[in-house]
Amino acid sequence: MTAPAENAPAGHDEHEPRARRTARWLALVLVVALAAGAGWWAARVTTAHDIPEVDAGSQQVQVEVVDGRVGRALAVNVTVARPFRLLASNSLEGVVTSVGGGDAQLGEPVFVVAGVPARAVVGVMPFYRDLAGGTSGADVTQLQDALRDLGYFQGSSDGRFGASTTRAVTAWQKAVGEPATGTVTLGSLIAFPQLPATYRLDEDFVVGAVVGGGEPAVFAPAGDAEFRLVLGADQARLVPAEADVMVTFEDLQWAAVVTSSTVGEDGSTTFALVGPDGGAVCGEQCASLPAQEQITLLAQVQVVPQTTGPAVPVAAVRTAADGGTYVVLPGGDEEAVTVLAAGDGLAIVDGLTAGDQVVVLDAASSTQGGAGEPDQG
Repeated sequence: MTAPAENAPAGHDEHEPRARRTARWLALVLVVALAAGAGWWAARVTTAHDIPEVDAGSQQVQVEVVDGRVGRALAVNVTVARPFRLLASNSLEGVVTSVGGGDAQLGEPVFVVAGVPARAVVGVMPFYRDLAGGTSGADVTQLQDALRDLGYFQGSSDGRFGASTTRAVTAWQKAVGEPATGTVTLGSLIAFPQLPATYRLDEDFVVGAVVGGGEPAVFAPAGDAEFRLVLGADQARLVPAEADVMVTFEDLQWAAVVTSSTVGEDGSTTFALVGPDGGAVCGEQCASLPAQEQITLLAQVQVVPQTTGPAVPVAAVRTAADGGTYVVLPGGDEEAVTVLAAGDGLAIVDGLTAGDQVVVLDAASSTQGGAGEPDQG
């Protein structure tokens, strides 16, 4: 007589047919694999929770409902176009010794010629003459406003260059290390409609260039920055009408929406973007953009809106005969749910709470038909 195997499981019959023993082991391996898969899903959707416990019993696999989100975004490039116009010509003579960086601030030099700075002030009238005692006009008013904002002038901006204006100019000149003449020479002030402001200099206006006056010098943006998104046909089909877009520039982020689209001869689609209020995407921060007529920024287009809430595997959601959706609880009860969104094997549902347990696999009910991809309610 052959002795029983030492490591045989309790109740094992060495005469049991090999095919039946093999089938039992395969069934056990299948249940363990399904339990591992459920744990992997929970690890993907859980952010502030521990990985949920999974019941790997022979009849049922359960998972814990967790807070999750469903959504899809495309990483794209957005083109920003801004036309520039001539703001000021140069009126100084000599060698260009310094140029600014494209960000104009009140009282700061935009460029320097032969040691004479051309400084930025606020105004809509171009400076066209020397300013000294006895002159009057809108350009004098602009000078007085600048002197007041800089802290050198306490009088009224009446447009008359009197003694108080002369004293203020002299004080400013001393403070910045310039000859204290009390007068302002033509070319030493540049009027910007508002400050701070973005500008660029003419490509020939560089350090070392010799200028004699009359050269185009300072260009500033004219009109709002236009944000455009250009996509090929395949990607364009994914973008819904009025899609939400998030545009990034350095440490700034701007929300945008699609307002219109046009299809080009090459099949590409150009989407026009505006801010949520209908204005420029960059809003009051457009001056932060580089002083270029066209730049490219990174952005994300939300092609599937973000939906958050209680999350379960799609396989846990079942469809009733009347078309409603439900999940099975561990005790066998059915709980009606509404599918708010679904994607990548995950469903966001209404009707459950994070921490609830639901059945993903139930061998007893699997013979009655599996759960398909749920319709979104």
